[in-house]
Amino acid sequence: MKQILNLLANFQEQLNVITSEFQEIKQIAYEIYKENEELKEKNQNLKSLLFKQEEEGEELTAGEGYDNLANLYDEGFHVCHLNFGEQRKGDCLFCRGFLDNQLDPKAEADELERN
Repeated sequence: MKQILNLLANFQEQLNVITSEFQEIKQIAYEIYKENEELKEKNQNLKSLLFKQEEEGEELTAGEGYDNLANLYDEGFHVCHLNFGEQRKGDCLFCRGFLDNQLDPKAEADELERN
């Protein structure tokens, strides 16, 4: 009888651990869902911002286009072709290089001539 009680106690302990782990996984899934919804909304806002002037029939000058991209980068989004529009964590060398070349297009031409 004591052996059965020990087995039941052990089983109860395992159930508690599994329940705790399940709650933790459920919380993580909820946080990922929330982050995904926030990113979808930011992405939609980003698209609206980028194409707003185009829809209004206005053409961007090179300076305005650069300023828009620089603002997006400053707001924490990639502007490089690899990850365009995705939220970034920290600096991105591709974005910085792209923005630097856009700021000084002659530098890009000089680079191409050297290669």
